[in-house]
Order: sequence, then C-alpha cells, then structure tokens
Amino acid sequence: MEKMKDEIIKMRYLILVKKGLVEDKYASYENMSRIVNEYENQFIPGTVLLSENAGYKLRIEYPME
Repeated sequence: MEKMKDEIIKMRYLILVKKGLVEDKYASYENMSRIVNEYENQFIPGTVLLSENAGYKLRIEYPME
C-alpha cells in the first residue's frame, strides 16, 4: 500500500510539472510529497486525475464531456 502511495505522489508531481504549476522536475521525494499535498484539493482522491477544483487553464486543456 505504501509503495502505491509513493507512485501516486510521483505521478501527481509529474502532472503538476507538465501543466507548469511546478518548475522543478528533479525534486527530492520529500519536496514532491510536500508540493503534492499543497495541491491535494485539485486531484480526485486516490487517482492522478485533476478535479473540477483545478485552475481555469487546466479545465481548458481537459474539458469535461
């Protein structure tokens, strides 16, 4: 279970980097974890998918069907 949580944190961090919300793509795991926790409300719980609480720019790139 812990390994799965680690993978979710890493994947969420990469999504934040890809979307330009975070600039350092080579952060340590501790920094990744801290930053992902700051954006926790923008992800659907237990997934790496962004939720409706994400910013306007993110909603434009991933419009709801």
